[in-house]
Amino acid sequence: MLKNHIGGQYPDYPCSSTLDAASQLDRDASIALATIREWRNSFVRFNRIPADILSLIATNLSSQADRFHAASVSRRWRGVLLNRGTLWSQLFLIKGEEYASTLLGRAKGSLLDIITHHDAPLGTTTLILPHVQQIKHLEFIENSWQDVVMFSGANSGQLPLLRTLKIIDPNLYHLRNELDIVTAPSPPIFRSSIDLEEFVIRSGRLSLLSCFLFPNLTTFELSSGPEHELTASYLLDFLKASPTLQTVDVEIPVTVELMSVAQETIVVLPNVKTFSLRVADSLGTRIYDVAARISCPFAKYTSLTHHTYEYYVSADLEVFTTPVLWNTILHQYTASPIERVNLEMNYCEDKDIYCHLTFRSSDATVVDLNFEVPSLGLDEAELHMPRAEMRWMIFAQALKTIQYHPLLSHVKQLHIENRAAMSDADEMLRAAEQLPILFSLLGPLDKLTISGCDLHMFIDAFLDCPRLRNSKPIVFPHIETLVILYPLIDIDETECLEAIVELAKLQHSLGIPFRCVKVRLWTLFPAGMAGELGRWVNAVDCDQEDDV
Repeated sequence: MLKNHIGGQYPDYPCSSTLDAASQLDRDASIALATIREWRNSFVRFNRIPADILSLIATNLSSQADRFHAASVSRRWRGVLLNRGTLWSQLFLIKGEEYASTLLGRAKGSLLDIITHHDAPLGTTTLILPHVQQIKHLEFIENSWQDVVMFSGANSGQLPLLRTLKIIDPNLYHLRNELDIVTAPSPPIFRSSIDLEEFVIRSGRLSLLSCFLFPNLTTFELSSGPEHELTASYLLDFLKASPTLQTVDVEIPVTVELMSVAQETIVVLPNVKTFSLRVADSLGTRIYDVAARISCPFAKYTSLTHHTYEYYVSADLEVFTTPVLWNTILHQYTASPIERVNLEMNYCEDKDIYCHLTFRSSDATVVDLNFEVPSLGLDEAELHMPRAEMRWMIFAQALKTIQYHPLLSHVKQLHIENRAAMSDADEMLRAAEQLPILFSLLGPLDKLTISGCDLHMFIDAFLDCPRLRNSKPIVFPHIETLVILYPLIDIDETECLEAIVELAKLQHSLGIPFRCVKVRLWTLFPAGMAGELGRWVNAVDCDQEDDV
């Protein structure tokens, strides 16, 4: 062959064979070059990450888009990540059929998280139906109610691995805007998902709850819409059928109707650890009527929130609950005596009002009573009462609610915080009148904290110019430690501290002296004042640099 080549002659090969050989040689060269590049890339740091660590990195990426990007970093990364089906098991059906088909292929037999939407193409739902037995998490967002019912019956209703079901704002109307008549189906929808653990529903109709039965449910979240007055019986019936619940979070932004609920009805939830109920009610304290029909005897945290708007607040509005209901609720939500009580008033931009009453028992059980009054931006003339008067009315009712506690003598710590601006004396008087009553009902306290309050409520009678009508000295209960933190005062600080000294002197003369008094001011403590105070108490703490 070489001789022929030197002589200018070449072998007589068929043309097709030559092209095939060249093509094969080109392919072999490409494979060889790719192999060399892959071999070289294997020494690059990011390609030397162990496969299990690489999978862990991808698992913790913040979004699915980041996982797609990670799978494009290198051939090795792509191979490792595409073989981890759990990385691709979350499907947003609104993204279309090609997307859904790709991820179903990558997920293989992994458990699926399916998020569907009313705008999702019909074909994506069709792709999912053969895989319903793999679904662990299912979420409907603004789907029609018919879609929800249809999906629940897919594969003869067999969704045995479903653990989380979320139904957000289902559309209950036909195309002609005619409201569907929702009746409880027999059997209930998603009936095969007997091991469902978490159920979240947001809808304007509590009647939808009658369509579900989950005997092993542990977490339930309900957020209803504002379209209708709601009947509490649907909620109570659902809770009664879910005895294994551990967490309950219910938010109802409209008045709740209880007329159809028998007076003796009490739903006991023995496994609930966290219970939260929030009701927007302009007519009164219906939230406490609902709470009294439920018992969570072993709950560690209970939150009851009464929400209303400032337009509905008037002098005769019940902010919290009646003594009878309060005693009932304490009995049904706590097992140990209350030892600590916190009363806090907070304000946002001097308009929104938030009042928080926290009762903590000896076993760390907490019951929160909250009253929220967000502002609508109305002029004062449009309200039933001025905002300043509104604040003091709410504060006075909170003090009354503490008084209603049946075992107030067990309380060891009381914290009162009210950072309201200085107010007219008549507005403050309503709250100030409740303090002597409250203090007379308390037993010995380990600690009383007065934080950010207008001190006129507590020491007005000791001031040179009292602001409250008929001011008389308030007798405090027996207190180990009195803490006064950054008070609001419209007088000279020296006069204020002299009044505190007079209070300590009075307590000492009555045989119930403070053991320790701690005071924190916005300015330096006047010289010599600690010595004056120390004549009547065992210890004085006025170190402005030290936290209390």
